[in-house]
Amino acid sequence: MPLRLALALCLALAISAAARATTVMVMALEPDRAQLLVNGSAVRILRGGQVSPEGVRLVSADRTKAVVEVDGKTLTLGLGQSTVATAELKADARGHFVTVAYVNGVPTRAIIDTGATAVAIAAGEAQRIGIAYAGAPRVQMATAGGARTGYRVRLASVQVGQITLHGVDGVVIEGGGSELPITLIGMTFLNGVDLRRVGDTLLLTRRQF
Repeated sequence: MPLRLALALCLALAISAAARATTVMVMALEPDRAQLLVNGSAVRILRGGQVSPEGVRLVSADRTKAVVEVDGKTLTLGLGQSTVATAELKADARGHFVTVAYVNGVPTRAIIDTGATAVAIAAGEAQRIGIAYAGAPRVQMATAGGARTGYRVRLASVQVGQITLHGVDGVVIEGGGSELPITLIGMTFLNGVDLRRVGDTLLLTRRQF
């Protein structure tokens, strides 16, 4: 299957919901006081009841957790916790974003591919991961080596960086590793995150609350 990385078009058309929403990370905690990182850049030290210029209100804090109001929601965050999960990837020499993803908790070498409609895995790699695809619905797939049979599966989890999605649709493709030498992280995963590219860096974010 061709590794069509049409990231420039995809990212130009995408409007990042994470960029519009307020993000908060807890940096330090004391009784009735918290140091918060807001929107990834502004450090705010708030006491209980105070509101930051970005509209984040500290409801209460102790040495283990902070209760904050963010965009109309009341959230409880521990030290180091954030309202978003992220993955930051660097492009390789060919401009591809290659990483180690976790499918059903098992690591697999993977590439971000906005041209793939689903998370696609070679049959041998699927067997190594422990994906049971025998008897799954069959589909015909166009690959670099010609038409191949694929099997539609539901993956329990797919993780890239800090981001984990559950119940992700995938396809297992027949043939050896030469047909699909790397797992494709396609749109059934990417539709659940926000993408932003800056130079050779691709940032994936997903709100956790």
